[in-house]
Amino acid sequence: METLVWTFLILIVLAGLFAGVLLTFYLLQEKIIFSPIKLTKNYLYPFEGEFEERFYEVDINVSLNCLLFKAKNSKGLIFYIHGNADNLRYWGDFAPFFVNLGYDVFMYDFRGFGKSDGRIKGERMLLRDAKRIYEIMLKEYDALKIHIYGFSLGTGIAARLAHNQPFANLFLEAPYYNFLKLINYHKAYLPASWITKYHFRTNKYLKDIEQPIHIFHGTEDRKVPFYLGKELKDLHPKINFYKVDGATHNEMQEMELFQLKMADILA
Repeated sequence: METLVWTFLILIVLAGLFAGVLLTFYLLQEKIIFSPIKLTKNYLYPFEGEFEERFYEVDINVSLNCLLFKAKNSKGLIFYIHGNADNLRYWGDFAPFFVNLGYDVFMYDFRGFGKSDGRIKGERMLLRDAKRIYEIMLKEYDALKIHIYGFSLGTGIAARLAHNQPFANLFLEAPYYNFLKLINYHKAYLPASWITKYHFRTNKYLKDIEQPIHIFHGTEDRKVPFYLGKELKDLHPKINFYKVDGATHNEMQEMELFQLKMADILA
């Protein structure tokens, strides 16, 4: 009898600890998923070449900081949605690649990143902000000359945006099948579907997109593993999947295959 009591008590303690882990993850998931770096409002971006800094209001007292890099004789616009960390000071370094191909590049910081106001409180907020910013850019650029580009976490946002908006091409760099699978990859001990507010169902959105979709994924990616991108390959006949041998998570622009394919697609 005494053994049963102790066994029962141990099970209660273990269940309590597990419940505590789940509750902690749920309450702190924004801090776990996102790693923003703030910038003062008067910070001056050091980028070379022509660019504009803008602020667009997406909610009451919430403006997002944006950068528009300009190409000479622009062929169109790359609407770039970045990953889960840092700010535009870092991400802006990825713009010259596209500018050199003849495209303007538009980037924005999520809420709480860089100079952007507010803080992220859920997936719907991120999707809504992207839609509002994109609709502003549609007033400046022909939709058939806008290419939506998502990187890492931003691929889920980009896929959802492309599901509802007109555009020319959708580019996904280091995407995931859906965000739950990515959470399970990094934290297999968590029942992600129970506790996360973020799902980013990339697989669901891509099925209904009519425009060309181009996916680039590095075989040595450890942040978003290659297999999660490859699983998207067969969802739609218009998906072009490019296996980039040797590429890790942040060095795609250095890879010859990527350079050649992008130059060809955006010619």
